Amino acid sequence: MNGRPAPLACVGEVIANGLVSSAFHRLDIALDRVFTFQPGQFVMINEPGPLAWTFSRPFSVLAADDRIVSILYRVVGRGTQAMAGLAPGRPVSVLGPLGEPFPAPVDGQTTVLLGGGVGLPPVYAWWQRWGLDGDVACFGARDGGEVPWGLLGGPWRISVDSPGCVPAGRQATTGVVTSLVDRDDALRGGERTVLLACGPQPLLRAAADLARRRGWRCLVSLEEHMGCGYGVCKGCVVRVADGDTVRNATCCHDGPVFDAARLPDLAAEAGGADAGGAKA
Repeated sequence: MNGRPAPLACVGEVIANGLVSSAFHRLDIALDRVFTFQPGQFVMINEPGPLAWTFSRPFSVLAADDRIVSILYRVVGRGTQAMAGLAPGRPVSVLGPLGEPFPAPVDGQTTVLLGGGVGLPPVYAWWQRWGLDGDVACFGARDGGEVPWGLLGGPWRISVDSPGCVPAGRQATTGVVTSLVDRDDALRGGERTVLLACGPQPLLRAAADLARRRGWRCLVSLEEHMGCGYGVCKGCVVRVADGDTVRNATCCHDGPVFDAARLPDLAAEAGGADAGGAKA
């Protein structure tokens, strides 16, 4: 955890908030100070004052530029529905960055990135900061309409459950997102390959299984229900193995990034069920 940026709590101002695909919104917030983060970290978002929700909502950081922090979200409940209605100029409370990030690359390492649905931000942020020509970045969605094509340039490999709504000039493979890597013979084997994944639980299981078969290290970013964001409320407990002992860790404080080999709940075989679609 050493070297992580210190978290800050402040009230920012919405400068942009709108759809970037048929499913995903991007929220840009201007803060009163410079915001720095490590890919994989998250922020807790709320409305300040009497309009505050009972619990803040956690969102992985998509990008940050000086004082502006950006997140990507899908409307799935009352909190995100309220967020979708935040017009430019509205105040927003921000706590972060929080959590354990994905590690920076080391010399000679090949990195494979797998993002599914709203699991895109951590792997997108990693690619934007450290991605090299030899790395592989993949994203899976339910259909082409869900894909935020404006964010994902040519190097990204795209998979969709349904082939509809793919724009002219762009390509998407029908199938699960791990197939974009599984069929790549150039990536077979190699102790210097690391797989980073974030997305639905079936995708994470499939990613962990793929890494085991290839002999790769696999790090996953989990998305659990978080109430506080810093390990007090115990609402995001996950089972983590320390040698022969399994303990309860908090996803927000001990994670959200974990080594997949330490997560017993990812040990089950994926069975080909890693739909590239987004989590609810």
